[in-house]
Amino acid sequence: MSTQEDREKVAELSIEIIKLASGKNKEAAKYLRMIGHVYRVLDDVYDGDHPITRGELLSSIEYLLIGIPSNRFFIQHQDKLTSQHITAYNAWMASNRWANGDLEQRVFSHVWRGDYQAVVGLVALLTQGVDQMKLIDQKVKETFGIVGKSYAFGEKFNINKHLGV
Repeated sequence: MSTQEDREKVAELSIEIIKLASGKNKEAAKYLRMIGHVYRVLDDVYDGDHPITRGELLSSIEYLLIGIPSNRFFIQHQDKLTSQHITAYNAWMASNRWANGDLEQRVFSHVWRGDYQAVVGLVALLTQGVDQMKLIDQKVKETFGIVGKSYAFGEKFNINKHLGV
């Protein structure tokens, strides 16, 4: 479970990543903010480890039903983005199923749970090309991956802690 301070730090880091990934495309940035909000709320609902306000839930519903489908960037690239949504959802569900499994399953669970972040690299590709995609993908992994998150929050990375060993 993350603390409110952790969530604020993640939000701050996310703003910078979204700027880098979307470049000058305001609709791409708006799409990333909406889908990021939806991912966070859905994860909180699934895990039950952080209280969700009525407003957060309602804004997620609005983003899913209105905001994302009517976003010009999403409309232009919906075939690629929808494919990424499906892949991220499947990986997230597999991650949740294997989170309490044997050691091998927990290792895969920790890898798969971050698959939703690939949409950020895809947005960089669509807005700015291959080189920016590579740069952003690496930045996301360094910032929000297991090791990156630990260092970003001043912790020393401990694989055994993350795998429950």
